[in-house]
Amino acid sequence: MRRPFCSDAARLRGDDNIASAARVDLWILVELPITWGREPMSDAAMPPAARTALLRATRAIQRSRVVFIRRRNECLGPIRVYVARSTPHPGVAMRDLDSIDELATFSFEALRDEIAPVAKPLVLVCTHGQHDSCCGRRGYPLYDALRHYDGIDVWQCSHIGGDRFAANALVLPWGLYYGPVEPSQANELVASIARDEILLPSYRGRSSVSRPVQAAETFVRRATSLHARDALHFVSRESLVDGHTRIELRDNSGTIHEVTLEHYTAVESAYATCLTPSAAPIRQFRLVAYATRQP
Repeated sequence: MRRPFCSDAARLRGDDNIASAARVDLWILVELPITWGREPMSDAAMPPAARTALLRATRAIQRSRVVFIRRRNECLGPIRVYVARSTPHPGVAMRDLDSIDELATFSFEALRDEIAPVAKPLVLVCTHGQHDSCCGRRGYPLYDALRHYDGIDVWQCSHIGGDRFAANALVLPWGLYYGPVEPSQANELVASIARDEILLPSYRGRSSVSRPVQAAETFVRRATSLHARDALHFVSRESLVDGHTRIELRDNSGTIHEVTLEHYTAVESAYATCLTPSAAPIRQFRLVAYATRQP
């Protein structure tokens, strides 16, 4: 008997999406308007020299990640390349190349030096159905719902993680992960981006901080009215003797938010993706204590 789609099963279980963003500081986005395969870096039909150049760039740039983007499934015309920095000083730089062959000699490090604040945020929607069925079946409708909005630059993208939370969206340069996002939430998401705010409860976390800090940020946002994108700033992290973690965040008024977390097994056995060969425990963060104080 066929097992359920991973995103359907996650919704039935009530999986919490908190603190599920990948840890990435710099995003390398490459337009690749062809079939990606399950693992694009090995499966996509790109020139070997281009693949080597991308691998070299990720080794040279700490906490970087390559994501492939497209708006069409045909290999015609120039290709778009972005470098998006989530921290420090978020921004984007862009270049158009005549063909993918130019990647072999392209300097992503040089393009990184051109990063500037962005006027039009990038919104990537994972539609990578060859990696996970849920990304295709849920991602395409969200992409279709978003692509006609002004004020954002919308692309389909390859795997970014968290398949069970599909449809997944990534807002750059800040590295804001969202999922699940329904097509009916497109207007809410775009409006929150325009207001420089976070959209709860679809917020999965931001890529520029560790997962415990992501969890602390989201718990504070859920408990307060602090929805501005840059409302909270990391102060400190402490491992406690009982295995818990204490995170301190500062808001823009100077108030310190002290969050104590437990990382626990929420589900004893589940399939995290549609193609995961075996079930495994799913661990999540739980709020143990929350307090505020003046510095």
